[in-house]
Amino acid sequence: MLVEGLYTAHAWWRNWGGMPFPMPSIETSGGGGRSVAESDRRGVAFVSGGVDGLHMLMCNHRLYRRGDPAYIRDALFIHGFDIGKRARDAEEERFRIALRHLEPLAAEAGIRLISCRTNLRHLPSKPDFWYHRHNGAALAAVGHAAILVGGFLFIGASHDIANPVPIGSHPAVDGLFSSQRVTVIHDGARHARLEKVCELASWPAALNALRVCPANPGNRLNCGVCEKCLRTRLELLVAGVEETPALGPSLTPIDLWNNLGPVGDRAVTYEGLLEPLRARGLMALCEVLEKKIKAYREGDAYRHPDLPRDG
Repeated sequence: MLVEGLYTAHAWWRNWGGMPFPMPSIETSGGGGRSVAESDRRGVAFVSGGVDGLHMLMCNHRLYRRGDPAYIRDALFIHGFDIGKRARDAEEERFRIALRHLEPLAAEAGIRLISCRTNLRHLPSKPDFWYHRHNGAALAAVGHAAILVGGFLFIGASHDIANPVPIGSHPAVDGLFSSQRVTVIHDGARHARLEKVCELASWPAALNALRVCPANPGNRLNCGVCEKCLRTRLELLVAGVEETPALGPSLTPIDLWNNLGPVGDRAVTYEGLLEPLRARGLMALCEVLEKKIKAYREGDAYRHPDLPRDG
């Protein structure tokens, strides 16, 4: 099942552009694993402190009973993806800080927090290959290694169905990394990013552990001034959260946006912020955001890429 899924995933990637043909042949031993009893299966998810994973966990525990096989009982936190992705900089302290902030949330949610390590990102690859093609497969690889018996492996959706982006973790592809033992589920694509933040606003433990920053901000979870931090601060403001321990004040100074470069394919997430920000009288800020959205819509980044560009 997994090998067939990989061939199909490659077909999707070829359609999106930038993947060679034919696909390399995958050789297997042909041996089958033992059957997995339904009672042995368990829900496992990736949780790093980001909006997508935290919202997925919250919705899962609302949807399933504790004894259900799909109920998330284990959360994987990976060293080697966004933290420690470069061989020359392990970022051990950054990993410990993030893990320490996740522990109270895990205790409250009643889940087992499991730290994992991988050097997948240390392998040579084309620039930006990680973002456009690799990260969903890498998540599935870690999940297959971590789930010893069998179960459901939940990957939080990065984009919603209304704004699909052909990237490495995608609702059409992630499920193809399933096997008879592990069912991979791309979860949460029906929820827009702002909807997720608004629902997380009612969970203080999630706000305390919120980590969206791709940089290394020292002894803090987030730098507060990069594109992802600024966007999340505005989303929290729209959600009615004036300040959080993880990101500070939700209202962002307009000069930070003026100094910010292109916002990439995340420009689509800003469109839902404009109306509630205008309702708060933040007209000048909306003008800056509209310019960035327009630049993305009219730029090369919005056209179908011939090659992977981000990673």
